[in-house]
Amino acid sequence: MTPFDPENRRVHRRVVMEKDTRICHGGGAARARILNISVGGAGLQMEMRLPDSTEITVEIENIGLIPARIVRQMADGVAVKFEFSEEKEQQLIRQIAGLVARKRREQFHVVS
Repeated sequence: MTPFDPENRRVHRRVVMEKDTRICHGGGAARARILNISVGGAGLQMEMRLPDSTEITVEIENIGLIPARIVRQMADGVAVKFEFSEEKEQQLIRQIAGLVARKRREQFHVVS
């Protein structure tokens, strides 16, 4: 997808990752796996199905619980849009920047 692709509605760059997490919703809590994350939202792999527009919270390591809303269904889970304070947004930006830097270091790591 190019930045001019009309099918690509994403505003923020995604970072692919696989990180276990926990989500909470009106009916309780469940385990999930973060497949990708950006400042705007995340792709979550979950065994349970929750409908679009369901409000949940996603536990993000070193940040805490982030309110989110399910915006679409995926084959193996859901896509969520984060709905958080500016302070939490800044924490997430710093954490994602750290993930990107670590991935770049790993990509160019040379073993002698």
